[in-house]
Amino acid sequence: MTDTPQEAARLVLIRHASSAGTTPEVLLVRRYANAACVPEMYAFPGGPLDSSDTIPSALALSRTFTAAEATFRLHDVEPAFYALSLWIAALRHTFEQTGILLARYGDGRLWQADAHDICRLVQERRAMQQGRTNFPNMMHDLERALATDLLIYFAHGIMPETSSGRVSTRFFLACVPSSVSAVPDQHDGVEQFWVTPEEAIQRHGHGTLLMTTVTANILQRLRSFPSAMGALEHIRRQPVETLLP
Repeated sequence: MTDTPQEAARLVLIRHASSAGTTPEVLLVRRYANAACVPEMYAFPGGPLDSSDTIPSALALSRTFTAAEATFRLHDVEPAFYALSLWIAALRHTFEQTGILLARYGDGRLWQADAHDICRLVQERRAMQQGRTNFPNMMHDLERALATDLLIYFAHGIMPETSSGRVSTRFFLACVPSSVSAVPDQHDGVEQFWVTPEEAIQRHGHGTLLMTTVTANILQRLRSFPSAMGALEHIRRQPVETLLP
């Protein structure tokens, strides 16, 4: 094992849901039993940093959020481009596992995928899984930039020891419209669903929703907010929290 933790990133997607009134919901994903990190556990979309997240073509996808801003918020990671790559990794994993892509048009407007776009994204994700393209190339082909500015870095979790060593996970929060729906990825995530933090915590207590202590702590933090935007604005003003298993 190595003493240097492996860097990873996870994205907590939060939204309003008509079925829950104004109470926010978060997206949880359950992993395969042979997953390298938190197998058979429910977790937020994400995973380890990949070398493709650090290359210039990937970093160039962040046009509204700079490497300097990333290292200012994530001050314990250097160099600056490496800090920014964690924002890239969070968005990449989220797309790979859920089909949700937070992106912007070239003029900065937030991109909302239509039916044609969604069909193309399904094809592009399959091509990534088959090794025929990678995330930066896909984004450049789509002529879209990543909406890295929407992600708020709010927690640093030291995840449980694995066969490959410790995992240092950076948690980000982003609010999405209630119309956003996930497309399950049978290649990676087994199951995914939107749930209120309160319900997730109750099910975890009953033993029907397995998760790590770090995931449960984040849900505990979010359960007190009456709205998604309320949670976002409050957490934006708070210092980054360190979470231990």
